[in-house]
Amino acid sequence: MTTNSFHGDRPIEGPEQDRFCFGPLADRIAEALTTQAAGKGFVLGVEGKWGSGKSSLLALVVAKLRGMDQSKVAVVEFRPWLVGDRDQLLASLFEDLVKAIAGLEHAGGDATGTSMITAKEVSEKARRFAGHLGPVGKLAGLAGLAIPGAAIIGTVLEGLAAAAKDASEGPTLAAQKDDLSAALVKLDCRIVVTIDDVDRLEPREVGELLRLVRSVADFPNVSYLLCYDATILKHAVEKATGVGDGSAYLEKIVQTEIGVPLPESFALRRWFTAELKAFAECDPRRVPDLLHVIDETGGRGFDTARSVVRVLDSLRAYWPSINGRVDLVDLVWLRIIAVTEPALYRWIEEYLTAYAALAAGRVHISEAERNALAKRMDDALAAEGLDWKRMQFELERHLPGLNFHNFNQGKEERLFSKAQRGAHAQDFERARLASPSHSRLYFTLTEPADSVTDTDVAELLEAANGGMNDVAALFLRLSEKRGDAGATKTERLLDQLASFDEEIVQGWPVEVLTLGLVNVADELAKDEAGDDWGYPRIWHLAGALLKRLSRVLPEQQWKDLVERLFTEGQSLGFISHLLRNETFSHGFYGDRPDASDAITDRATFDAVRSIMVRRYAAGGLDRILAERNAITILYAWSQAGGRDEVVKAVAERTAEDGAFVEFMLKVCSTSVSSSCANLSLSLEAIHNFFDSPPEVVDRLLALEKREPPEPGAGLVTAAISRSTGFNGLSIHDAAKRWRDRQVAADPAEATAATEHG
Repeated sequence: MTTNSFHGDRPIEGPEQDRFCFGPLADRIAEALTTQAAGKGFVLGVEGKWGSGKSSLLALVVAKLRGMDQSKVAVVEFRPWLVGDRDQLLASLFEDLVKAIAGLEHAGGDATGTSMITAKEVSEKARRFAGHLGPVGKLAGLAGLAIPGAAIIGTVLEGLAAAAKDASEGPTLAAQKDDLSAALVKLDCRIVVTIDDVDRLEPREVGELLRLVRSVADFPNVSYLLCYDATILKHAVEKATGVGDGSAYLEKIVQTEIGVPLPESFALRRWFTAELKAFAECDPRRVPDLLHVIDETGGRGFDTARSVVRVLDSLRAYWPSINGRVDLVDLVWLRIIAVTEPALYRWIEEYLTAYAALAAGRVHISEAERNALAKRMDDALAAEGLDWKRMQFELERHLPGLNFHNFNQGKEERLFSKAQRGAHAQDFERARLASPSHSRLYFTLTEPADSVTDTDVAELLEAANGGMNDVAALFLRLSEKRGDAGATKTERLLDQLASFDEEIVQGWPVEVLTLGLVNVADELAKDEAGDDWGYPRIWHLAGALLKRLSRVLPEQQWKDLVERLFTEGQSLGFISHLLRNETFSHGFYGDRPDASDAITDRATFDAVRSIMVRRYAAGGLDRILAERNAITILYAWSQAGGRDEVVKAVAERTAEDGAFVEFMLKVCSTSVSSSCANLSLSLEAIHNFFDSPPEVVDRLLALEKREPPEPGAGLVTAAISRSTGFNGLSIHDAAKRWRDRQVAADPAEATAATEHG
């Protein structure tokens, strides 16, 4: 076996593979099996839990036995689990014993050279003795099979022939066994029967095998070497025999029991390291982290040679497909946990799946969901004998969004922390498990359709060489690839671009990339699956990227880019969305300014505000209403200083009742995927487009009550009622309160207020 080939959980094949110095113990066991008094049989047990190396120790014992004088020692490797019918167990063992005896005669030089013994003759001599104890299906099937060169086996086979007489015609079964035993003593050779994995048999089969070893095949000069896990075998014995103490039962059968020496943890970890180095390369910067994982996680999980082999084989299976596409340190950590702590592994997969969906903006994790997932984490840790206090730092090194500084003891805050490591560029650049674009690869060997790779970033930069149209075309093409969480590859890419390091971003063709994105932002927003309550997710991601650029680009370069963006940008909906954000952030509209949320300084904002107001006026209301995001654009126009123009244009547009209701339906619908049926509309919102919201309410109520009612009027009044209801007011009371405020602000309005009652 080479170091880069699969081990397959096979035992070692010889002393050259003996990593844990089992050789001296194997020699002592072989000696014990062949030096016992000839007058009776001997049963020796090799005990150890699964994976401890019993089969490897057995292989060394067998190699030692086969190296002895073959005329004096014969080895029978009996495999009872290969016998399909338990009733053939006895027949299978006698078949192997007879062949071993024949081999001894031949090795001893007793063959005449002219005679041979056929399996048919052997089976006839052994069949009747075995036939007293159970079916002899396998022995009966040996007729016609010859063993060339084997001599007639003198007294031994004479004993077998005597035992083969039918009980009704000859000696009792006990007498037959005595005759056969005497013949085996005269043979003066040792037969060693090895039986591995006794504990893997069904309980009923365990009972049959132990009865066979203890009573039926208990012959002189025959030694048995049984390998088993004592705990498992004990329970199997109790179930098969009904005895209360399986250990006491085994003590009556196994004269001597030897435990498999447990390899030191240090030796297991160093072996793992040596094997891993043979097929996997590690970034020199990450080598200390890899060694830490091997010592910490491996030190906890590597308790047997089998556990090391299984982890190595899983890595050999994964590595060729994902070499260079994942972080080796994270992969080794995850595969050790997968093999040695499966409950924790399943939770990690569940958490990363949820985290990737959250990062894509496709789900919102409620407090109840967070609490439930945290409880499942604690349960998974407990199932592996671990707890949060012990594991929190280890988990945080590999998983995103974990918070072990939980100062709010009354609230579950350990998962999905606001300090989301997965959003950092470093996790993406290093293909870490914490990167939502890479985490699935660690589990399935394939990336999700929306995952972002270094190739995608390189392709984007290559597109920039062709100009903004090529960039826009690439974003559109990537938007057609959608992952399990519903996010598109374009969304993933923008999320990653927003977290790249400053030095990297400053070297990019930022102007071309930004204008290409802005020009296609409205087209990308047509994806209704990308709407969060009528709000295009792609706009949020693009805005986050622009905010990042505003923080890392030289000041004048950014100002020039912003003015160009608002002057030339073709996605009127998206740039209107940006303008509204700036309008609120600078306090030009609304009463909650927040300059930290702006991407412009005040002077630049005033400049782009003027640019956009002129663009809106030049296009006119009809052009705006033809846009998918018409109301967003109208809000931006009105709130950025063009309200008088908007009110005038809307008044002309809505003079006719049908056009009026049609416009109001647009106003209370934030996107084509929503409607007045589930939204609310405030009087403050209406004031962006009409001088007097109460007059709008009066007109809508009149259109709703007339016969026949104007279609759609009732939907709009219901939306307004939902909004006023939040403040405990009816639509009539809210309209009256608004009218009173108008009068208080401008006494000249008193006459109009009186006319409206």
